[in-house]
Amino acid sequence: MLCIQENEIPCFITNPFNQLFPLQLEVLSLTDLRVKSLFQFQMGEEGGSGELLHLNLDIKYLYLENLPELNFIWKGPTGFLSLQKLDHVKVIGCPKLKIIFSTIVVTSLSMLSVLGIHDCDELEQIFDLGDARQLQTLDSSQQLCFPKLYSIIVKKCNKLKCLFYNLSASHFPSLSSLQIEECSQLHMAFGFEHEADDGGEEQTAKKGEQLLLQKLAHITLKKLPNFEEIHHGFKLKEDVVHNIEECPKYSPSLYLHTGKIHMSIF
Repeated sequence: MLCIQENEIPCFITNPFNQLFPLQLEVLSLTDLRVKSLFQFQMGEEGGSGELLHLNLDIKYLYLENLPELNFIWKGPTGFLSLQKLDHVKVIGCPKLKIIFSTIVVTSLSMLSVLGIHDCDELEQIFDLGDARQLQTLDSSQQLCFPKLYSIIVKKCNKLKCLFYNLSASHFPSLSSLQIEECSQLHMAFGFEHEADDGGEEQTAKKGEQLLLQKLAHITLKKLPNFEEIHHGFKLKEDVVHNIEECPKYSPSLYLHTGKIHMSIF
């Protein structure tokens, strides 16, 4: 376990072979640091061949809190870094951070189960899938999936307009709890540009609408003045519990069949 507090460093690690950083580290907690970047990986050479060296990190728990100068977490060649053991991620009070998971790590999050993001005013994307060419490569590789991600909490991220772009519901097969609060510009939870017709992965409701997120049990939406929909053209399964407060543009009846809905106007 590595915990660092109250220090000023320009970048946490810029060389993956820095002996000061233990690659077997399981818990990384950074608090109250004036750091602008965390992991900025550079290409290495093996035997002078120029071959890119793949790096595996054993981090299971990543906690970042009160890092006011943090601009990015991961930076380097796509597919270079593997985070196959990463389980819990919590990011709090990083007002300059725009992306949580960049293209360098987005395909290596198969063990991610809990994601919490609070007070990140400049956050624009949670998962960055890159440009159109990178997105096509990710789709064709069939490695883009979050099979164990069951809990997502996002609060006070006022530049976030959509939680997930260009991801289908099949990428979140285990999601059971979704909580979104005080994100003033958020208008949609899932903004899929391309959905499979059914692919055997989505179930269809009686009237022909596709059902979204089969394991979702709880969804909390609070103080979202511009939130309009979970996803256009999709329905949630009938037993999803809604907790809705101060979401004037959201009509849960459009997205839930006959499930349990708790609404608080005031």
